[in-house]
Amino acid sequence: MENKQLLVERQVAKSLHFLNQADEMMQLSHFDLAINRFYYACFHIVQALFIQRGISGHTHSGVIMQFSKNFVKTNIVPMETGSLLARLFQLRQKADYNCAYDVSDEEVQTLAKPVHDFVNQMVTLINDFDKTDE
Repeated sequence: MENKQLLVERQVAKSLHFLNQADEMMQLSHFDLAINRFYYACFHIVQALFIQRGISGHTHSGVIMQFSKNFVKTNIVPMETGSLLARLFQLRQKADYNCAYDVSDEEVQTLAKPVHDFVNQMVTLINDFDKTDE
């Protein structure tokens, strides 16, 4: 049990670290890196939630699918929250691998608040679950 909690805490810490990196990359106008870090901040917070709840997703697509199945379709999180993870995954793929695509300042600016909200919502879910588990 302690091991699982430690893994959850490490995933949360990694998520928050990547969120801070994304904010720093925005300030430096490194928008492709900001998208990458925003995606991974969300990915790791979802991983924390999965570890806590005994859910696994073996690939990035699997994590998105399991998140939708276990949290969006069950109305634990709203549809727009669930779709953010998939949208960030697509943008990260384009930013990382498509040399003809440049992430714009506007694109990153419109995602900053929703990503911060997403991470905060997942932290709340994790904390609320911990309280019911005691």
